[in-house]
Amino acid sequence: MIKDPPKAAPQPDPREIEEALEFSILLQEFGRLLSGEYDRRMPMSRSGSQILGLLMERDGRTQTELAEDMGIHKVSVGPHVDELEKSGLVERRPHPTDRRSKQIWLTDYFHSVKFLGQGVFTMIHARAKEGISPDDYAHALKVLSRMRDNVKALKEETGGA
Repeated sequence: MIKDPPKAAPQPDPREIEEALEFSILLQEFGRLLSGEYDRRMPMSRSGSQILGLLMERDGRTQTELAEDMGIHKVSVGPHVDELEKSGLVERRPHPTDRRSKQIWLTDYFHSVKFLGQGVFTMIHARAKEGISPDDYAHALKVLSRMRDNVKALKEETGGA
């Protein structure tokens, strides 16, 4: 519920509304398709894959750090780490300065099989950009990056609300 709605808010242009909806629907559908293809071809949960990706960026994160980076509660990360640990892909080790915490590290086994997941993702990516020129692809990435940065700035301007 809006506490104090503006008295005379400007009405959005109907074409802008349509364009914004089309953009939102396209991004959501594309995201669902990418996630669905990846999930269908991978033997682990999407959250498990996300944890592995984060650890590949910076190994030795705590469960709390992983949860913050994933935007979920730290209790929700535990079962996914358990799954990855049972598969031999990660291991928990004591934190060097915080006895209450453990760090999560990628195992040698993970490093020996990571090419399988990378191959799946690379294949999906190659298929997604079929028929798109290298220049158009580079331009699309530039535009999407700028749009992402604009939305990040909007979030910062509003205090993350």
